[in-house]
Amino acid sequence: MTVGTSPATVEPALPAAALSSLPREVLKWLQSLDLSYSVRNVKRDFANGFLIAEIFSRYHMQDISMHTFDNGLKSSTKNDNWEQLFRFFRKHHYPISRVDFEPVMESQNGAAIALLIRIYTLLTNRTVPIFMVEDLPEEGSGMSKKAEATLEAPNANPEIIEERDDHHGRQDRQDAYQIFQAARQHKLAERSVPKAVAQRGEAVPLEIPEVSARSLNRNVAQMRVQQAQQVQALQKSRNTTSTSQRKSTGQVDAAQTSPGGIGFVGGKPVVDVMRPIVSGVLQENDQVMKSLDPRKDVVVSFMELCRTHVPQPTCVRVFQAITAQTHLLIDGVMKSPAEFWRVWKLLCPALVEFSERNPVFESIVSFFKTLGQLMNKEDAPLTQQLLIDGMLPSLAPLLVECPGKREPLCEVVYAYTQPQVLSRLNVLRALKESMSQMPAYVSCLSYFLPMEIQVGLQDEHLLRHYQYYALVALQSPQPSVRVAGLAMLTEVSKEFGNFAHNVLHETDTFCNLVADDWWEVQGQLMLLTGCLLEHAASVQAEGTSAERDLEAMQKTAEQRLLRVADELMSNTKGRSKVVIQIGLCSLAKVLRPYPQLLPGYVTALLQQPAQFRHRILEHQGTIRKRYSIGTSSRVYEECCLLDFWPGVDIARTMAEVAASQNLPHLETEHFEVLTCCLPESSVDLDDTWLMVFEKMKNYIFVAFLDPVLHDLAVEVVRRYWLCRPQAAAQRALDASKKTLLQILRLHYSDAATGEAKIKETALVDFLREMKEAGGAVASMLQSVVDQFREVHNVEFQRSTLAKLFG
Repeated sequence: MTVGTSPATVEPALPAAALSSLPREVLKWLQSLDLSYSVRNVKRDFANGFLIAEIFSRYHMQDISMHTFDNGLKSSTKNDNWEQLFRFFRKHHYPISRVDFEPVMESQNGAAIALLIRIYTLLTNRTVPIFMVEDLPEEGSGMSKKAEATLEAPNANPEIIEERDDHHGRQDRQDAYQIFQAARQHKLAERSVPKAVAQRGEAVPLEIPEVSARSLNRNVAQMRVQQAQQVQALQKSRNTTSTSQRKSTGQVDAAQTSPGGIGFVGGKPVVDVMRPIVSGVLQENDQVMKSLDPRKDVVVSFMELCRTHVPQPTCVRVFQAITAQTHLLIDGVMKSPAEFWRVWKLLCPALVEFSERNPVFESIVSFFKTLGQLMNKEDAPLTQQLLIDGMLPSLAPLLVECPGKREPLCEVVYAYTQPQVLSRLNVLRALKESMSQMPAYVSCLSYFLPMEIQVGLQDEHLLRHYQYYALVALQSPQPSVRVAGLAMLTEVSKEFGNFAHNVLHETDTFCNLVADDWWEVQGQLMLLTGCLLEHAASVQAEGTSAERDLEAMQKTAEQRLLRVADELMSNTKGRSKVVIQIGLCSLAKVLRPYPQLLPGYVTALLQQPAQFRHRILEHQGTIRKRYSIGTSSRVYEECCLLDFWPGVDIARTMAEVAASQNLPHLETEHFEVLTCCLPESSVDLDDTWLMVFEKMKNYIFVAFLDPVLHDLAVEVVRRYWLCRPQAAAQRALDASKKTLLQILRLHYSDAATGEAKIKETALVDFLREMKEAGGAVASMLQSVVDQFREVHNVEFQRSTLAKLFG
């Protein structure tokens, strides 16, 4: 989507000094864009221009490449980012000049807010109402009479001024409320006559009795012993009853689970367990040990300094060491949930402070997942209750504000969840209540669903829960939410045939997303289309009664899906190459049952950049890639097309497309695809392959003389001339005689063609190789060379073929 606004329609820039915070409309707009980094400090976060570039990339995907921008704080980085943006502004006629963004670079107060409001107006064509407090008028209420008198007579007698001050001070105190109300209503205030204050009667005197001291029959030591005995008895009582209550009700005593519970019951305190582990790693770095606060525990001090003073590799090793010894913590955290809260409160801030791409964040996530899995084995109901009561309220804001952290944090949540359907639904309900934002919740559901499938939870109610929110997400104005909804529908359809049939009923709900401007929406729609077409083809192949009963509905859905696939694969102009790459992989499995997709598929494959095409034509297994550096981008799988596509149909379609377009010659990509389509030499070639050779032989032998394409053409010719069975090879040889004769004449002709030719040695080497193969190939070559000598003797005399063929 390209948005442009003429300078005449843009309101003049607001004074930066008058702006102190982002308007609510602009803030909601920024949140809807799902930027890579959350905006915490507007002045600092937008100074280097990185987020500004990301905002415009949402509207100009083809014109702004985020990999050319750097999210750094150096002056050179800022200058480079803003220079790129300035060239972009001029190219698209955005009325943003250096005067507008240089104050933002310098982090001046209000400059970033003013620029963001201007950008919001340009990109959305909406205006933002700005309310600024105006100063009170200078005349009347804006200046007290005392101040006017002082300004009128700056040299007046100090005693007179002091007398005036005392007089006006009394009046100010008497009329303070009236002046305050006048100032609020932006009106002039008038002094009123002082009102008399009624005097109150004398207060009744209070009689305070004398304090009497009570003697103690016991000393302080005896009182402390008695208090300790009472605490111990209370702890023992709670320890004996908590387990039975927990298993019967699934709840935990609030006094015991709260961090402020009395004492520590059972096991070894977790800090005592972690202390030697942390110290053992930190002692290897003297500088880190010196920076720790000696007044605090080493674990607490490390967590306070790990973000700023401890090197990243050291932090990772500490958390990896704790993860390796997690089993030592289980006894303490299970016998005293208060100890679990201490662990959670101690390490949870690191989940906020470190970015999702930081190895430290990954190591902390690994620790919490390991801890949850071990706790689940010990006491699953308690573990889940701890999750709902304490962890989810802490994780919910993080899941809302940091899209890039959602997937790993969702894995943490499910590590503490029981693998039963009702337990999963309870956790999802609690998470929804904690998050209170539907878009973020739907995004989390798209990460939870693959985990459900992985553990084999195929409950109908649970899957319908996901399907419902997936369909709701398709109507969201946020592209990332629509992506999440399509991803959930794809996962459900891929794993469960009955739900795939349900999704086929909803094709009219999501097929209109083919016109969506967001590349990842198009990519997920392509995945869903391929998945549903595969399901429909399998139902047709089985020929079940369900297929016969629902044939009409399925045919309608198939036609819609085929139109979506054709639209996304055929109209490649302006389409993201990533979307085409996703489509090539997802549709490869359905080309046999739906051959009408072949022309658009082959054309799109040939138009892909070489590096994209090579990845899916080489046998290197399935590759998982994240195409965008955005924090909410999904991971996609690239497969080898040769494992799924009908090679002969691809080659035949390519020959037909070349003929219909009257191509003068083939390009490298044509030969790459044709070579990949050809079967191994041990596989016999049928009549369809011979038909492909008949249609493409002229192109192949023309490329035979091209220095760039010679080797590729030789490989194709060799495959046909030496193929199995012998009858097929003979047919290929007979079809090649006339064309080979023309190629020899063209190569040895002295007429200037303006095109580069291969060296004669390359041609002779190939003919020698084929002659040495013997049999029908050698006989055919001898016949063609003899005819070349008789018909085109002048050209033959220029060659060295006489030495090879006599």
